[in-house]
Amino acid sequence: MSWLEPRAEGGRRLRLSSLTGTAWSAPVTVAEGTNLLANWADFPSVFVTSRGVLAVHWLETAATRGAYGVRLATSADDGRTWTPVVTPHRDTSASEHGFVSFFEMPDGSVGLIWLDGREMAAHGGGHGAGGAGGPSMTLRATTIAKGQPGEDVLVDPRVCDCCQTSAAQTPDGAIVAYRDRSPEEIRDIAVVRLRKGQWSAPETVFGDAWKITGCPVNGPVVTSSGDSVAVAWFTAVGGTSRAQVAFSSRGGPFGSPIRVDRDTTIGRIGMVMPSTDRVIVSSIERPAGAETARLLIRDVRRDGRVSEPVGVGMSADRSSGFARLALAGRRLLVAWTEFVQGAPTRVHVAATDIR
Repeated sequence: MSWLEPRAEGGRRLRLSSLTGTAWSAPVTVAEGTNLLANWADFPSVFVTSRGVLAVHWLETAATRGAYGVRLATSADDGRTWTPVVTPHRDTSASEHGFVSFFEMPDGSVGLIWLDGREMAAHGGGHGAGGAGGPSMTLRATTIAKGQPGEDVLVDPRVCDCCQTSAAQTPDGAIVAYRDRSPEEIRDIAVVRLRKGQWSAPETVFGDAWKITGCPVNGPVVTSSGDSVAVAWFTAVGGTSRAQVAFSSRGGPFGSPIRVDRDTTIGRIGMVMPSTDRVIVSSIERPAGAETARLLIRDVRRDGRVSEPVGVGMSADRSSGFARLALAGRRLLVAWTEFVQGAPTRVHVAATDIR
């Protein structure tokens, strides 16, 4: 687990801890300083390769207001020592670079993909620019080998400004889900696949045809089991908010979406895939008239069955962030942020064995 915490002397530190059984290890500080960015939607992450290499990313602000970049370090000894910090994107313009997802390359090196605002900066556009086919946020990728980044690769030249990306591994390579953006401001979910070192053309998961002239800050999640893939996402087409899941097998097209929510959903989705025909999905819902929201977790099957939810009460405030789900064998872990006005913000973790 990774998290940001304030320093007594000002600024923030990024820390890691690992869970063995029911005990967390002593925290390790990866980075600290006065320019570490803390953002409710664009947050650090930690990734572990099949060879046990840790990769951690975080964001640092620049001198220009609103600009920030990605920083990254890796460790081959469980976080005891780290490679020198690098910036994975070659662009240094005063723009936004973030919403990172990691994946593993066939040779075991670390791959990552992110949202990149260099085109908007080059044309004098700010956040949310790009209307009528103008410059927009782009989706770019690279690899990290021996601690050093490779060349940037343009994956999609026009994407939604600030929805999270998500990556998963399949036998054929990585698959990445993100919110796309058409010149007509249709912002549906798309995936791209990395096969034999080449990125595929974007494939729309399902044609919601959600037209919105601003970013909903509510990205998708993709997860896999063998050659099966599932994508979960939030949409509010027609003014009705929905959390949906669609399945795909053997690199084929995605099936019809399965609706997950029952009350008014805020989205902020998490998901894991314990088997080829099953996912466990989390989302935040707030029933009409209710003062508080709930983080709800459901078991969803490929045949359309959706279990009764279990969950906990939580704030719908942005400071509660995005809950995260993880699998360790048959053990499901759920982490979420407890935000109470006037009280210290805390991270909670719950675990259970799934059948």
